[in-house]
Amino acid sequence: MQTLSAPAHSLLGSDALAHVITTNPDGTPQVSVVWCGVTGDEVYFCTEGDTQKVRNLRGDPRIVLSIEDEERNRRGLQQHLIIRGRATITDGPDPALTDQLCQVYLGSADHPLNLRDSPTAVVVRVEVEHIGGAGPWVEGG
Repeated sequence: MQTLSAPAHSLLGSDALAHVITTNPDGTPQVSVVWCGVTGDEVYFCTEGDTQKVRNLRGDPRIVLSIEDEERNRRGLQQHLIIRGRATITDGPDPALTDQLCQVYLGSADHPLNLRDSPTAVVVRVEVEHIGGAGPWVEGG
């Protein structure tokens, strides 16, 4: 597991959307946009368990997250954080995590899709194996 730097924590704790890339059974990439958060050095998101990304992760836990920052680096490139890792899925809703994400992304703890109480909701936790992108989280930024 790789340690996340303070700047990576800051971006992951903001309202920046994460593009999640998983692998379909036929080997093609599947991309979804999620709200994500961070606890310690683990990234997480909440979703419904019947989504393609969750079905893919149940078969192959490898995952990539791409999070775009609002800042540009000293070379003028848009900063972005790329995380490669392995996902673990916990079945069932986690109201506290869902409320935290809603507070960050919506300004209130009221989820529009009611993931807080959905019996088919899951929490996906990502163990970080590699950090890349362009920004203060990589050497040379």
